[in-house]
Amino acid sequence: MIILFDLDGTLIDSTEAILESFAVAFKHFNEEVPSDEAIKAEIGHPLDAMFTTLGVEEKKVWEYVDAYKMHYRQIFCAKRFC
Repeated sequence: MIILFDLDGTLIDSTEAILESFAVAFKHFNEEVPSDEAIKAEIGHPLDAMFTTLGVEEKKVWEYVDAYKMHYRQIFCAKRFC
């Protein structure tokens, strides 16, 4: 039996980690960080769709996703979830 958990706020509140990781991704590319409200409105959608909705050019979306994931993993591990 395989059990999968989707940790987008159902079992843990990851909102602060998500907001921080989006901010890091946008700052990495010297772009203005969208408001917390704009980001929160997209939570639950795939990361590439979120970045697109938040104004990232389609050809750069996966670079932003990579920057987001790199930071998110760091803070996730720092909280001893690794």
